[in-house]
Amino acid sequence: HLRSPRTIAIDGGRQPVALIRQAYYEVLPHQKIEALMRIFDLETPGPTIVFCRTRKGCDEVGERMAAQGFLADRLHGDLTQPDRDRVMKRFKEGVVDILVATDVAARGLDIETVTHVINFDVPWDAESYTHRIGRTGRAGREGDALMLIEPRERRHLRIIERATGNRIRPAKIPTLADIKVRRAERLKEQLA
Repeated sequence: HLRSPRTIAIDGGRQPVALIRQAYYEVLPHQKIEALMRIFDLETPGPTIVFCRTRKGCDEVGERMAAQGFLADRLHGDLTQPDRDRVMKRFKEGVVDILVATDVAARGLDIETVTHVINFDVPWDAESYTHRIGRTGRAGREGDALMLIEPRERRHLRIIERATGNRIRPAKIPTLADIKVRRAERLKEQLA
């Protein structure tokens, strides 16, 4: 039926991420929430998306962060469309700084001001990782993509590195002393 058909192949794995700094923190499963909060205390990011694998995980992380005083809200498939719209409006307007989301709920998000993407759960494949970190570093801006991995997830990390062609640098979880120093620096900056 076709005359002179053409085949087009798309390589979804390797995409440019030149403006996105990537790092991972290795933590034990029971330390992940604490590590996430320490990262927020040290980094002091702007609008941030935290990705979780499941709706239940999304709810747990969002509730724990809100209970600790972070301006966080959740976005996942169990929300009604009006609730999703309300959450997105609050995030875009800066009422909420942290959006805890699942991959499916975050599909198609295009918010240029996102400074950080944090993978609370390691994505199952490189394409999901690329999609997640693509939510930051938009419109020529720089961004940070951080990932919390458990020791048993190192293999997933290596698979993502090979598929994307990017080396993800290791980082250390901030200590309480690091956070104290950073808070003192911020106070000096605010007073100046």
